[in-house]
Amino acid sequence: MGPHVRRGAATAARGRRRPHPRALRRGLRAADRGDVLTSRRFTATVELPHPAEEAFAYLVDPRRRPEWQSSLLSVDVPEDEEPHLGQTWTELTVVGVRPRLEVVEFAPFRSWAERGTWRGVEATLRLRFTGTREGCRVVAEGEVSGAGMYAVAARSSGLLAGRAIAADLKTAGHRIAQRSEG
Repeated sequence: MGPHVRRGAATAARGRRRPHPRALRRGLRAADRGDVLTSRRFTATVELPHPAEEAFAYLVDPRRRPEWQSSLLSVDVPEDEEPHLGQTWTELTVVGVRPRLEVVEFAPFRSWAERGTWRGVEATLRLRFTGTREGCRVVAEGEVSGAGMYAVAARSSGLLAGRAIAADLKTAGHRIAQRSEG
């Protein structure tokens, strides 16, 4: 896994000895041989031609997520449950992952955040809504973290997340327009 390295990673100091001066390779193991947590932050900003109230109501409803989020096949949430702080649900992604999510911030028309977990991966997503002359600005910020063998999945997901979320939010804008017209 990874590029060929001639020398091994630096070892932890034993007893009263000092640690070896060679640097550790990033993302593999800490000096104590424990797994390293890998995190990747991402951000995306999208201008939508809809009022913040309308965009917020659509985007924070987990039942609507498969309509605009390209990585989702379905969500498991009661049909009659309205979005609220503490709401939980399970998603099925196109790669077969079933994360458990929870709403951890809910300030109507201003901000909303979720935290999701799946095995050794944890992800957070926060959406902030600001009214503009033409509609609203949605700023998405998040982080994907993984430990042990899940560090690679977290790192690669985090690399792609910013662009993917921007595209998904634009798709949501189109779906909101279709709902308004129909």
